[in-house]
Amino acid sequence: MKKGVKISIKNGRRVVEGIGYYEPRIVGDLRELVRNSAERYGDKPAFRFRDKAGRITFRTFNDLRDDVDSLGTAMMSLGMKDMRISVIGENRYEWGVCYFAIVNGTGVAVPLDRHLPKNEIENLTARGKVEAIFYSPAYHDTMVEISKSNDAIRFFICMEKLDPDAAGQDDTRFLAMPDLVEKGRKLLESGDRSFTDAPIDREKMSVLLFTSGTTSTSKGVMLSHANLAANVSSVTTIIDINERDTHLSLLPLHHTFENTVGLLVMLHSGACVVYGDGIKHIAQNLKEYNVTVLVAVPAIFEAMYRKLQDGIRKSGKEKLFRILIGISDLLRAVGIDARRKLFRSVFEKIGPNLRLAVSGAAPLDKEVVVGFDRIGFRLLQGYGLTEASPVVATNNDFVNVPGTIGHPLGGVEVAIESPDENGIGEIIVRGGNVMLGYYEDPEATAEAFTEDGWLRTGDVGYIDDEGFIRITGRAKSMIVLTSGKKAFPEEYEVQLNNIPGVKDSFVWGNMAPDGDVQICAKLVVDAENVVDREGNLLSESELAARFDAAIKEINKTMPQYKAIRYFVMTMEELVKANGIKTKRHVEQEKVRKMLEEAGVEIRKVNGRFIEKL
Repeated sequence: MKKGVKISIKNGRRVVEGIGYYEPRIVGDLRELVRNSAERYGDKPAFRFRDKAGRITFRTFNDLRDDVDSLGTAMMSLGMKDMRISVIGENRYEWGVCYFAIVNGTGVAVPLDRHLPKNEIENLTARGKVEAIFYSPAYHDTMVEISKSNDAIRFFICMEKLDPDAAGQDDTRFLAMPDLVEKGRKLLESGDRSFTDAPIDREKMSVLLFTSGTTSTSKGVMLSHANLAANVSSVTTIIDINERDTHLSLLPLHHTFENTVGLLVMLHSGACVVYGDGIKHIAQNLKEYNVTVLVAVPAIFEAMYRKLQDGIRKSGKEKLFRILIGISDLLRAVGIDARRKLFRSVFEKIGPNLRLAVSGAAPLDKEVVVGFDRIGFRLLQGYGLTEASPVVATNNDFVNVPGTIGHPLGGVEVAIESPDENGIGEIIVRGGNVMLGYYEDPEATAEAFTEDGWLRTGDVGYIDDEGFIRITGRAKSMIVLTSGKKAFPEEYEVQLNNIPGVKDSFVWGNMAPDGDVQICAKLVVDAENVVDREGNLLSESELAARFDAAIKEINKTMPQYKAIRYFVMTMEELVKANGIKTKRHVEQEKVRKMLEEAGVEIRKVNGRFIEKL
């Protein structure tokens, strides 16, 4: 069923509405999702991972349903009905069991970033009125410390059995999840239906997600079963994921992109979710688990692409590779697709069965999309935000236009608010996936919506004549030049990150003493790829000359008023929220302080290492 989008005018706005390419696989709530998946796929592996002995093991769809029902029943017996309950830990099977046991009949889930320090865990649990917390063993000492001064949290539940000698054993608030699962199983056998028959209010807040930022500035996004179920159903209208697929989970589960697409959509579609051994072992995990689908951020795909290019260059087969690309392009022009056969050896290195990847959370270099497509690897750029549960639009199985975020999902509408003469304005969204509002913040909630109920995304872009959405940048990070013209850091950073030897970049508008606004860049040097023949890091002057030449080439592709004027270099990683998005205000303040303390103007530091100022 190929449909796509419908473009219309509503209330004076040009609206692109997703009407889907596939018949939606509707799900009403998350309990229904877990139970229906068990009915459809039964003893098929739903999760695969390595056990403590290093052996690959699995849990089935039936295991998930049974463990969720058992844990939820035990939680109800402890009086946890209607509690706010946090989950913190690395990606693992137990994380999902806890999450579903909370939202499918017990209370409200408050997932926490696993990288939060103790003080932020305390602050967010206080803000969220959390009364219980599930945690993995790595956080046990932190939980013991929190328990000493926190009487509001009534239960600290470790995802594994506690060591008899571990701290906190004299505190009855500390429990072990395996014990609760066993307790709940016995209660179920005795006829306890308190959890399994608990009513689900689809419109009520069931998940409270705190956005990235400090505890004082982060917002609590309130999502319901209806929001999440609508998003899961909508994703099925635009991308085909099925029971033959295996997904390698890389992004943290507290992040809505991974939570919705990497967990809920996969289970709903019958795919197997793999919890691997970490970022450093992606290549190995792709092969040993026969991964077919990958959902990740641009940095991972860009690193994979650079590694592929480096491998071809080091093997001395660049000429052969270009010839094969030419042959493949000619064959495709006459309707013959031989890419997977011609580049079989390439796929043996990046993942023999990998067929589909979806990138989100940040801009993706379109050269990477095109490069992978030419060898037969479909990489789709999508877009979403926590407030939309989170997916709004994506390229898909039918259309894949590099440089765009594709079409809206079925049932989702996108428009441009107050477009300028070029059709550029703030992207706004409407659909069943849009949040209930911000937790205990009516003013921020009011600001997040237009007068007629559309969600303001804070992203700026435009919609072309075929309904493809193009993002030009963030409204908050937009640089207004002295002339009044506008520039967006994101449009520069995608190009800067493609310079050999640049691992990451940050662009900002610097206000000079004379009032002139200058486009400046901070380059994070990739030390492994800027060495001489002896393996020594290139000197500061050599690096500066190399990057200066590359930036001049980038400047040739844009109007002179938008040219990058100055740049600095660093070996230090950028500060990121959730390890994904750069905290721009933090980075800009760091550069400002560094220059101020050194008594140096930005006009005098072009190509210098900021650590050495």
